[in-house]
Amino acid sequence: MSSIANHGLTARRTQYFGRQHNQSCCVTTCMRTTYTVLAAARGRGSQLRIVADASYASQPNRKIPGTGKVICIGEALFDLIADQKGLPRERVKSWTPYAGGAPCNVATAAARLGLDVTFVTALGDDEWAEKLLDVCRERGVQLHAVQRPKGRHTRDVYVVRDATGDREFAGFGLPGTGGEYADAFIDPEALPLEELQPGAVLVTGTLGLSYPVTAAALRRAVAAARAAGATVLIDVNWRPVFWSDTEAAKKVILEYLNSADIIKLSDADLEALLGVKLALALINPAAVAERLPNARGVLITAGPEGAGYWFRSPNEGEHSGVVPAFDQVGVTDTTGAGDAFTAGFIVKMMQAGGVDALSSNPRLLKEAVVFASAAGASTCTRAGAIEGQPTLEFVQDLYDTSKKWYNFW
Repeated sequence: MSSIANHGLTARRTQYFGRQHNQSCCVTTCMRTTYTVLAAARGRGSQLRIVADASYASQPNRKIPGTGKVICIGEALFDLIADQKGLPRERVKSWTPYAGGAPCNVATAAARLGLDVTFVTALGDDEWAEKLLDVCRERGVQLHAVQRPKGRHTRDVYVVRDATGDREFAGFGLPGTGGEYADAFIDPEALPLEELQPGAVLVTGTLGLSYPVTAAALRRAVAAARAAGATVLIDVNWRPVFWSDTEAAKKVILEYLNSADIIKLSDADLEALLGVKLALALINPAAVAERLPNARGVLITAGPEGAGYWFRSPNEGEHSGVVPAFDQVGVTDTTGAGDAFTAGFIVKMMQAGGVDALSSNPRLLKEAVVFASAAGASTCTRAGAIEGQPTLEFVQDLYDTSKKWYNFW
């Protein structure tokens, strides 16, 4: 199932304006909310108190001085979530769309945290695309590299829910594995390669590798980043529904990962792609790194189980560890938490002076993973991967508060 993002809570219902579907759909609008930490928890068993006020969305993104450019390339889409639980797709009466797509989530989260972000994607010639562009503009993402191939549609994904609310992919709006959507046609000749300079970070996923044109764009961007001395971070996003041959897909993805400096995997990615159990990965993160020999760093996100990391410094020393989950924070929606984690880690890596400086300092490295975890946890405090994304100040407050928690660090 693709990442599911919520651009706001449902405030009013309007008619679905996209391509013709058999079902009606409800459009989500924004509800302006701010989170404030009222009282720090004194122990890990306590619940962090968080309230909202109406000024949150109007707060400007404060740019972090002295940091480089972040370039995110990949899909942006709408997930159409079934309003009725426990029904198959053909019986669902209405759907609510949420903006998302992992590269889009990382781009908006990084911009929200104060980084200079360019997003590279291809969107359709339709109103879905305009909605996605509005979402990104609101977050401060630079959109000059967005492509608009004529005659293509912006990707939409149907997601049904069982009786408990758990989500399951129910197909695309277009037939097959989605190869006719605009994001399957990111033009390799129209990439902003001049922005890939030393100090920059290129972030890509792996879903685009299933489509030949976009796969060529991803590979060209990665090659240019490596040649320019930029850092390549690849977020593995294993989604079998995007592939016609899943066994072949695994080989393609693993080959692509050979070009990454940093690889981020979820617990689901670990077992599906590498055959590594989460229990082993959290006991010994180096066991994951052994299967990814070219990587300089590996990040593992596992929701309530915390996050693991392994990095090799320039002098060949290795540093690894596990950070517990921020279970003091009340969870409303975990969608997009992993993407916010990625954005938070990039913030600290850039502030440290890059991957070499960060991987050479065990203290800074652990602090970066804790900060990333705080960014992910902060996103969970309200519904939606994008609307729930926190400011730098909020994440810093939660990070600072965690230093007071017993047996957390």
